[in-house]
Amino acid sequence: MKEYVLNYYPKFSCSADKCKHTCCAGWKMNIDQESLSKYKSENSSFAQTLNKGINFKKACFRVDKSGRCAFLNDKGLCEIIINLGEQSLCQVCRDHPRFRSFFDDRIELGLGFCCEEATRTILTFQEKIQPVLESDDGIINKLDFAQEKVIEFRQRALEIIQDRNLSINDRVNKLLTICNAKILEKDFSKIIKKFLSLERLDKNWTKRLKKLKKKTLIKQIDEKYSLYCEQFLVNEVYRHLCNAEDTMWVRAITIASVIFWWIIQSILENELVGEDFLDLLADVVRAFSSEVEYSQKNLDKLYAFTYNFVAL
Repeated sequence: MKEYVLNYYPKFSCSADKCKHTCCAGWKMNIDQESLSKYKSENSSFAQTLNKGINFKKACFRVDKSGRCAFLNDKGLCEIIINLGEQSLCQVCRDHPRFRSFFDDRIELGLGFCCEEATRTILTFQEKIQPVLESDDGIINKLDFAQEKVIEFRQRALEIIQDRNLSINDRVNKLLTICNAKILEKDFSKIIKKFLSLERLDKNWTKRLKKLKKKTLIKQIDEKYSLYCEQFLVNEVYRHLCNAEDTMWVRAITIASVIFWWIIQSILENELVGEDFLDLLADVVRAFSSEVEYSQKNLDKLYAFTYNFVAL
C-alpha cells in the first residue's frame, strides 16, 4: 500500500490563537475509545479539569453555551495541549482539517477547506497540486474495475484543470464537456434554491445565499481568480472523487465542484468592496466547506441534484 501527501501539505501549520474561526467551537467533538481510556486513566494535576470537561458516557467534549469546547481557553489555545502535550489529542482533534482518500492501492492525504489557514495554504499555492509518495510497504494491491475508471477520469480532469496554457474559463468549460454537463441559465435559480434547502449551521451563510437569489449566479470566471479556482477544483477532485461509485457519479461530483466555485465567486463579488481579498476568500471558502462538505447528508443531496445535469 502506497501513501501519498498532496505537495502543499508541508506548508500548513495551525494558526492556533490567531485563528478567527476556531475548529474547537460550533460542533460536537467526539472522542475515540483509545483516547477516552487515556483520559480516564490520567492521574496528573490536570486530571480533575480533564474529567470536568469530558462527557464520558457520550464520548465527547463538553461545550459551553456558545458552543466552545471546555478546553478552549480565553486566548484561543487548547488546555489539553498546554498541559498534556499535542500527542494527547484525540483522533478528530489530531486529524482536523486533514482528509484521507482511500483506494485499494493507495491512501492520499490532503487538507480540507473548513480551516481558514488550510484554505489560504491551498488556494495561494503557486505550484500545481500533485501527490508525493510518502511511504510504500511494498505490498501491491490492484484497483478494481470501478476504481480504475475513477482514477482514469480523475487524471483526465486534473490535466484539464491544471493546463495553464488555457484560460480558466476554457479549462472549466472543457471539464464540464467531459462530464457531459448541460447547465442552462434557467437552472441557476434551481441551484440557489437547492443550497437554501440544505441544513445550515450559520445564519450568515443563509444570508449570503439569499442575496444570490436576487442576482444571477456568476458563471464566467474572472481571470484574477484563475489560480484560486484551479487549486480549489483540484483539491475538490482529490478529496471527493474517491467516493464515486461509477463514472456517472464521478461526473456528478465534478459538476458539483464547479458549481461550488460559482457559488463562492458570486458571494465574493457581492462582498468584495472594502474587504481584504485574501481574508474574504478564505472566509467564504471556509464557510462553504463547513456548511456543505462537512455534512455528508448535504453532499449526498447535492450530488443527487448535479447528477441530473449529466446528459445521457
